[in-house]
Amino acid sequence: MTALMIPLIAMLLVVPGWTHGVAAAPRTDPREPPLAAATALVRKVYIEKILAVLDHKVTDPASKGKAAEKLATLSDRQLRLMAALSDRVLLVGDGPADGLALFLITALLILS
Repeated sequence: MTALMIPLIAMLLVVPGWTHGVAAAPRTDPREPPLAAATALVRKVYIEKILAVLDHKVTDPASKGKAAEKLATLSDRQLRLMAALSDRVLLVGDGPADGLALFLITALLILS
């Protein structure tokens, strides 16, 4: 019986993730921002990308302000989609596909 217990105990100590003690707990960096702060930072980057495209294309300052207010209320998924479209417009320029991307940004902003 003892010969069987020793390998089982050794496996529990050697294989990580089997024990729920302190040794198996993930280490966290106290300097690392919490998940909510990281998500807020990502949202801010997305909003800045979208506003950068709108700054070049929209001339009315009131419309830019309304767009910024509206962007703050959108979901992460919607912001991610609009930021991807904004990247397309910023990288390529004034092609037909970029006009369509700008149209989609505007439509998503209005209809959301």
